[in-house]
Amino acid sequence: MSHRARNGESFRFHPLAAALAHDQLGRLDACLAGREEIAAHPTRGLGGVSGLEVAPMPEGVKSSWYALTATYRPDQLGGLPIDRFHEALVAEGATEFDLPGSTRPLNQLPLYQHPSHLFPGHPDIRSRYRTGDFPIAEKAHTHTIKLPVWHREQDLKLAGQYVSAARKVSEHHKELL
Repeated sequence: MSHRARNGESFRFHPLAAALAHDQLGRLDACLAGREEIAAHPTRGLGGVSGLEVAPMPEGVKSSWYALTATYRPDQLGGLPIDRFHEALVAEGATEFDLPGSTRPLNQLPLYQHPSHLFPGHPDIRSRYRTGDFPIAEKAHTHTIKLPVWHREQDLKLAGQYVSAARKVSEHHKELL
């Protein structure tokens, strides 16, 4: 018996989880097609909203559409901070617009900041990774706003409401400064 098995750490796939995954795989293509259809609407709609820039999907790439990400451009909205823009979106009822929290540059994750907390006995390497070491990743993180991509046909209306909320906040940005 391995050390891991004695400690209750088995990395085997549980049979019930395998059965559920097998059942769900039959629906995967339909789910992804639904997400792609839903994502097309806010992608087009947000493309015309000042302050938000949605990157086009590269040719030949097929997304699973975990989320639709947009780059926030404060320079287009008089320098309005992203936090204030986000608060206004939430006030408009667009509560699922999200500022990334757990998804961040790797150098800012606790694993890289304080590895000894997760791995006792590991040397503390905090000084190796500092804020500013990865400026492009850090700027992308602080200028990203994301929206979930739903997958049911009835969610098209909801996606449209989110685009309308973003357009309204963008158009009234001077009142938020």
